[in-house]
Amino acid sequence: MPESPNQDAPQSRLEGFRLALQDLRHDRRTTLVLVLTVASIIAPLMLLFGLKTGVIATLRQDLIKDPRNLEIVVFGAHRLDQRWFAATAQRPDLGFLIPRTRTINATIDLVDGERRPFDAIDMIPTAAGDPLLPSDLPTPVHAGQVLLTETLAKRVGWTPGAPLTGFFRRSRNGTPEHAQFALEPIGVIPESRVAREAVFTHLDLLIASEDYRDGLRAALTDADLRAPSAGTRTEFAGARVYARDLDAVDTLAAALRAQGIEVRTQAERIETVRAFDRTLSFILRVIALIGLTGCALALGGALWVNVERKRRDLALLRLFGFGNGTVVLMPVVQSGVIAALALVLAFVTYLFGAAAFNRALGRNLAGQGYVCRLEPEHLAAAAAATLLVALLAAVAAGYRASRIDPAECLRGG
Repeated sequence: MPESPNQDAPQSRLEGFRLALQDLRHDRRTTLVLVLTVASIIAPLMLLFGLKTGVIATLRQDLIKDPRNLEIVVFGAHRLDQRWFAATAQRPDLGFLIPRTRTINATIDLVDGERRPFDAIDMIPTAAGDPLLPSDLPTPVHAGQVLLTETLAKRVGWTPGAPLTGFFRRSRNGTPEHAQFALEPIGVIPESRVAREAVFTHLDLLIASEDYRDGLRAALTDADLRAPSAGTRTEFAGARVYARDLDAVDTLAAALRAQGIEVRTQAERIETVRAFDRTLSFILRVIALIGLTGCALALGGALWVNVERKRRDLALLRLFGFGNGTVVLMPVVQSGVIAALALVLAFVTYLFGAAAFNRALGRNLAGQGYVCRLEPEHLAAAAAATLLVALLAAVAAGYRASRIDPAECLRGG
């Protein structure tokens, strides 16, 4: 039984697909114009989204690279016991935690090999995983080892292997006293990490300083500094606290505030980048919506006109037995091919544009070599959006093609 004109055999659809491609090749000038039209819309959108992604990624990376933005500064003196430290250490939003003593006891006097004094240098407790320390820098394993900041090392003229002498001073019953001990500097912290004069020490050195100044130790010798003392302390006045990442700063700070601990963060700076990201995203979504709508209208209008130009040819196909599905398939296939070619051209244009932006502007952003970048998932989203727009554009033309009467070719319409 012969097939109805409104029905399509698989061979008929395959033939329609082939005819659609041949028609594009035959009318290649029009095809080229449509490809250039779609590419001229998609390529700028890709560059805009690449700039947005690259700049925001750079700003976020700069925030993450500066560990001070992850720090949650604990203000005032508190009574933080071992249970508090154990519970806080279990939080998934915590990046680094170490106790610290009262600020008034967290200073040290230094004397170099030439007996030059350097008074009231800040001591900062540190341990493995400290975000302020470069990964290749060792950490003190006992109270006699210290790390010097680059600023302090330059001031004291320290060279690797040179000794330093530390002093803790106190007054008991009006009589000034001091404890003298040898220090072993084991490295220098770059100024880019810590831009002030400070000594990073094992926690035991701060505990020894506080115990000595509070009169709990009669003396403090080199041997005393080698003996562990952190385990004997049950409470601390403060802590150095760092969040796991930027998104964890707010939650961790809120948890500490809920416990009555006054803290300060770089929330304002972090929120500025987030607000910038939200604003750019909204602006680009509006631009993309307008651009893709214009692309759909331009491509759809061109396909519609193409169908009108070839009404007689399409009517002849219907007369030869091609059904609605095959006739509708032709503008859909043509739209998809045009969109695919436009995507390739837009991507090549994006690559050249991104390279130009990165070469011209990349040096102006610290720490990153790019300002324009799209991840694979972004490119996949661009391809999906373009093909969806092409499909929508082909709907109207396909509908118009399906309404063509086969008898038009006989009337010469």
